[in-house]
This record gives sequence, C-alpha cells and structure tokens, in this order.
Amino acid sequence: MKTLKNLFILSFIFLALSSCNTNDDQFYNIQYTAIPNLVQIETKPSYAVNDYIYVNATLNRLQNEAGQTTLLDLRKSTGNANSFNFTYLLEKRINASDWQIVSSTPTNTITTTGRFFSGDFYGAFADFDTVADAYKFRTGLKLESAGEYRISFGYNSSSTNSVELLSESQGTNLFLSINSLLNNLNGSGFYVFTVN
Repeated sequence: MKTLKNLFILSFIFLALSSCNTNDDQFYNIQYTAIPNLVQIETKPSYAVNDYIYVNATLNRLQNEAGQTTLLDLRKSTGNANSFNFTYLLEKRINASDWQIVSSTPTNTITTTGRFFSGDFYGAFADFDTVADAYKFRTGLKLESAGEYRISFGYNSSSTNSVELLSESQGTNLFLSINSLLNNLNGSGFYVFTVN
C-alpha cells in the first residue's frame, strides 16, 4: 500500500511539474502595444546650477493604437490599474568615461503628480487622475552643480529610443506593456545636456 501511495505522489508531482508554464508573458497575462510620445523630458535651451529638469508622462485613458479602428481604453483593458510605471536615470559625468547617478532627496526633488522613488534607478509611477481622465507623472530633479549630465530610460532595457511603461494591474487582470518612442534621445539612448 505504501508503494502505491508513493507512486501516486510521484505521479502527481511529475504531472504538476510538466504542466508548469515557463512563458512569463502567459503567466502574467501581459499584452504589448506601442504608443509614441507618452513620456517627455521638459528640455530648456540652457541649464544653470539650481535649475530643475523635469520628466513627465501623460497617458490619456483613451489612446489611438496603430492598426486599430477603435480607441484603446487603458483603464478598461487593465482592470482599472491604479498606475503605469517606468524607470529612468539622471547621471553626471565624473571623468572622461564614468558617470554617477544623481542621488535624489526630498530637498532636491519636486513631484507634482504621480509618485517617484529612487535607489539604483528612479521609479516613476503615473497614477490615474480621475479629473484629467489620464495617468499622470511629473518630477523635477535639481541640478546642483555644473557639468555634463544625461538622462536614460529603462533600467536594464535594451531600447535606445523608447520608454517601456507597465500597468500596475492587480490579480488576474491584464498587464499592459506600452513601448513609447521618445524624440530627444541620441543614438545611444541618452538625452545629454550641460549645466553652466
């Protein structure tokens, strides 16, 4: 009887392991789309010490989608996700070949909409604004010293000309990943500027 029980347990384990899905996109129920110009760097002709450089994102609830005749409803398609997130970095050149992330503190960061977190990279969260009927984010970082700076998007991303935004969907709702082209990045994926 013990052998039969062990055989049943081993068969169950084998069945469970063989039916595991290793495709993360199916496991997490992710869908992909591309919508340009959802994220912007608020550029200026010149920057001075103590200026702020702002990054903002506005994702209107209804979006045109390439190849589709009806508008994509971001709220409906994600089960009313509370936000979309993306990552970016502001770095300062410290010598001919090295860059250092500009640390953010409550005294050198201004967030007017959405949420902003920092660590090894910046986490930007465009929260849904019911009045604007859009997901919105805007944060400025103070440029505290002169030098050469650069902004890049997508920590650990291979994209050089776009931002990858992911919905903060809950439970079994669809996760929507949006690839959004950004106009002012150079061929290496950076917006480079000088602070005087």
